[in-house]
Amino acid sequence: MIRITSALSALALLSTVLLVPKTGHATGLDQCGGIYLSADSKCEFKKVQECQTSCSTTSVEQVCAQKTYTSCSQSCTESASTSCTKTNTDSCTSECETISSKSSREVCVSKCSDSCTSKAISDNRFGGNHSKCQQNCGHDCNARCDSSSTSDQSTDCQTKCSSVVENVCVEEVNRDCVLGCQTDNYQSCETATVETCNTTCKDKGGALFCDGQFIGASDVQACADQLAAEFSFNIEVAAKAVADTTKDCVDSAASKCSFGVPTTSGGGAMAVGALAALGVALTRRRRRA
Repeated sequence: MIRITSALSALALLSTVLLVPKTGHATGLDQCGGIYLSADSKCEFKKVQECQTSCSTTSVEQVCAQKTYTSCSQSCTESASTSCTKTNTDSCTSECETISSKSSREVCVSKCSDSCTSKAISDNRFGGNHSKCQQNCGHDCNARCDSSSTSDQSTDCQTKCSSVVENVCVEEVNRDCVLGCQTDNYQSCETATVETCNTTCKDKGGALFCDGQFIGASDVQACADQLAAEFSFNIEVAAKAVADTTKDCVDSAASKCSFGVPTTSGGGAMAVGALAALGVALTRRRRRA
């Protein structure tokens, strides 16, 4: 059972608690499948039954955005064009007052994601599904903007814009290539990842979900540790979660299931005593025979 508590919270340890990171993470969380989380993301550990109910095509969008981008971006490597650089520099400069309190990475991801999502929808990528377009563009732009600074809020506008524009333009010039490749490979990823999600729920007793999205971490403990390190949360993994339904015990090895003798009910104790007496009587009867 995973129990997650905030270092700033007075709440006792719970088996399922929301995580509210104080800041976003600038790079993909490698122990959590390379995902990106925003400052207001919420994560939870869902035990087997609720976990399997949550495994659907809508809950694997983040994992598939990451997986398809990782493979597709390797074959889409055009350099930024001069015209794109000039256009975006002019656009960024005109917004100096708006971006004065933001880091270049925030500006980069925002500019990139807005234009990418609009283009993806107009080009009918992912069947025109807005959520999938937004999820994929969000991941693609986060990955492309990784090199932009997260701490240059006070830097002058021109310097900030120059660090933003290069990343935005590289993403823009490769956009059709990447999104086309992602769209072609997305459905097969969905099918495989939903299956992985269900398998993880059953084999590991549950899985981590952030903002309703399945976290495809190969090691749940390592992912929980990274969430703790990056977002200042004290995450304790007390033990491997185990399914607590009769069906799961029937489906799994007998050694994994244990049933305690009831202690809160007089009727329960009497029933156990009656079964014991019956066992003794049957043993005596066999011996006499």
